[in-house]
Amino acid sequence: MTTPAAAVEPLTFELFLASLGGDAGAAGPEWLKGVGEALFEVMAADAGREWARRVHRELVRLDGEVPFTVVHDWHHRSVQPVLAEASTRRGGDAARHRAVADLHERASNGERVGEPAWTAALGPALREMYGYAYPYADAYAAAASAAGAYASANGYGEDEAAAYGASYAELNTEANARAHADANALANAPAVARALAASDPAAYAATYPAARVRAVVRAYAEQDRTSAGDVGARLADGLADSLARAAAV
Repeated sequence: MTTPAAAVEPLTFELFLASLGGDAGAAGPEWLKGVGEALFEVMAADAGREWARRVHRELVRLDGEVPFTVVHDWHHRSVQPVLAEASTRRGGDAARHRAVADLHERASNGERVGEPAWTAALGPALREMYGYAYPYADAYAAAASAAGAYASANGYGEDEAAAYGASYAELNTEANARAHADANALANAPAVARALAASDPAAYAATYPAARVRAVVRAYAEQDRTSAGDVGARLADGLADSLARAAAV
């Protein structure tokens, strides 16, 4: 077993990562390192350090052997509920995310869920998530400014140029947001489905779950109804809770 978490103070995230890959027997899976970094980077410093200490304690308890059920438990209890809330708030279809949560719940209880079921549920859920994660406001503002400047340079009056910029920005940004959502869902759903169906931590890590965690944070926080730090802390606490529920192998 490794030394207590207090022995690695002061605990920066770099030291936290080093503890996961160190020689003390508490090396967690690769997916946890990436996901941990994605969560840590949006949290307030004190909250992030306390969370890292908590995760480290759980890894010590588990001797670094994290069962794949932690992934399912975390998504069922934390990730998908966050996405369902974001969907409800933005007039989407929260049932898409609840369907994925149900599969994770079944898997966390030991049921074997096949790849076709995962693919069918993940496709629409990821498409909506990536659509919400798209930085629409910034993209719209940039497109409107560029199009308005173009119109002004070509003889449009001030009001006409502004209207032209707004019209172009709406069409351009809507199309880009849809393309972003479709492309990311098509690229991610099959690979994630294979990894989840196989309960394969290495295959799951190869799907870059940290990138999806960042998308979850953006999907929830993009409309400025909450800060990225708030939702990041919520997801991080949920992950620590899922680790705490895991039984040592």
